[in-house]
Amino acid sequence: MVPGGFNFNRVATSVLLASFIVLMVSNVVDLLYRPTHEETRGYTVDVPEEKTEGEAAAPDVVVDIVALLADANVERGQVVAKKCSACHTFNEGGPNRVGPNLWGIVGSPKAHMQGFSYSKAMLNKGGHWTEEELFKYLTNPKGFVVGTRMVFPGLPKPRDCADLVAYLKTLK
Repeated sequence: MVPGGFNFNRVATSVLLASFIVLMVSNVVDLLYRPTHEETRGYTVDVPEEKTEGEAAAPDVVVDIVALLADANVERGQVVAKKCSACHTFNEGGPNRVGPNLWGIVGSPKAHMQGFSYSKAMLNKGGHWTEEELFKYLTNPKGFVVGTRMVFPGLPKPRDCADLVAYLKTLK
């Protein structure tokens, strides 16, 4: 017998046993936690189709603001206003938040709230908040007042904008 051979057998057996245990635990974990569906990595980007010379461009949708405002619903506007309540208040004398208080906004001068820090773009816009101006602003704030600090992207549905303007009109 080789001196120290018995110790070598112990070490070799321990290494083999540890490797076997790691392999078995790995297989058991794979069986227990295997996903039920395959996940694809990354994301897809929808690219609009380019029109060829023969295809006519689709006409832009023209919104009849006056007709929408005439048919607007105050109750629906109050529901739409909940989207704004994270940044604005609607009560008389209410505090400014991230955005100014909106009590009496219809017909008032733009950037008129005392104590609120408006962007330079909004201060330079000038004029009054008419129903049509509010409608355009609520549809696309950054397009209507380039440089505004308002981060809300706008209301995509013209009906929602008209309803919200109708609700804001009642706040006086």
